[in-house]
Amino acid sequence: MRFLNLPNTLLLAEVQWVSYRVWLLVFAVLAIQLTILLSNLAYWRKRRLLAGNGALPTLSVLIPARNERTNLPALLESLAPQLTSGVECYVCDDHSEDGTTEWLACHAERLGVRWFRSAPRPEGWVGKNWACYQLATRAQGEWLVFLDADVRCAEGFLHALRAYLATTEAHLVSAIPSFVSNDWLSVLLKVMVPFSVFTLLPLPLAEHHPNPAFAFANGQLMAVRKRDYVRWLPHFFVRAAVLEDVAIAALVKRHRGIVRILDGRAWLHVQMYPTLRAAIDGFSKNAVAICRSVPTAIFVAVALGVVYLFPLLAWVWMPEARGQAGLALLASVLMFGLSARVVGLPFAFGFGYPISVVLALITLVRSIVWYQQGAVVWKGRAYRVGS
Repeated sequence: MRFLNLPNTLLLAEVQWVSYRVWLLVFAVLAIQLTILLSNLAYWRKRRLLAGNGALPTLSVLIPARNERTNLPALLESLAPQLTSGVECYVCDDHSEDGTTEWLACHAERLGVRWFRSAPRPEGWVGKNWACYQLATRAQGEWLVFLDADVRCAEGFLHALRAYLATTEAHLVSAIPSFVSNDWLSVLLKVMVPFSVFTLLPLPLAEHHPNPAFAFANGQLMAVRKRDYVRWLPHFFVRAAVLEDVAIAALVKRHRGIVRILDGRAWLHVQMYPTLRAAIDGFSKNAVAICRSVPTAIFVAVALGVVYLFPLLAWVWMPEARGQAGLALLASVLMFGLSARVVGLPFAFGFGYPISVVLALITLVRSIVWYQQGAVVWKGRAYRVGS
């Protein structure tokens, strides 16, 4: 009878060994990510954009806009009082179809903003990159500041930014704003942005290491010296990139340029993607590009499921493993909650991390399908992409 039970004993031993290895993987990944996150949070305290005094460089604020009728007025109203001597503002209307063009025609002059309609987009260019390239050719400031239309600028922001730019040695300056919460489902998906950056990318390497693998910038705000822009033509050389901000940061690193990433939460607020559907569409455009390839995106999807959903399932279905599962769940809530705080959201969003992960997996799968098909769709346009 003992021999009859031997196969079952071996099977149980094998299951226990596999379970042990899965838990080892889960805790190894959680430990690495938590270490990176805590290190980044300590480093992040030194990166706040503060108001300052002294000689200020001239500035060109450059805003690409396609179908931004709901966003652009609020941004320009927040900027208008700050368009003082030495600051100019241009908007490129990229053939909008939602009333943006008509609104600019009526209000741009009152707000002190210059605007123009984009020339026809050349083959191989992503719309935003083409708009930014045209904006840069018109700009006269010493620094070019590219702003997304869904950003809101607090009073005094441009003065604080100019004061920082007057003293920095950087060639590319970017900033992370605070997120404005709208519907909670889309916010839970957006939490994946700071979570991914702050738990996977050591910020000192993003700023100081010359390897483009550590490149990062946030396209909601990027500033580059005019002379460096003319020298490197970043939007021209990344013209086909849907993830243009990271591509530009990588280009700057390849030129041995210096990148600086600032904490702009006190000055900048963003409500990107007002609905969950818009958020999934927007992140699907970039998800595979962030992962660098379809195979890597598939690996990331599997890793997300194993590290962040397996412990939850184990808590429910494996009573004997509730100790390990509880510890993993606590670490996950802590990391997602702290990541939410990085962008000004309540820590309580960390408790919804399983929903964040499920939404991220849906987005990743959709992005993988798009890239396998060879094109992504954004704002009514299809862009060719490689898998």
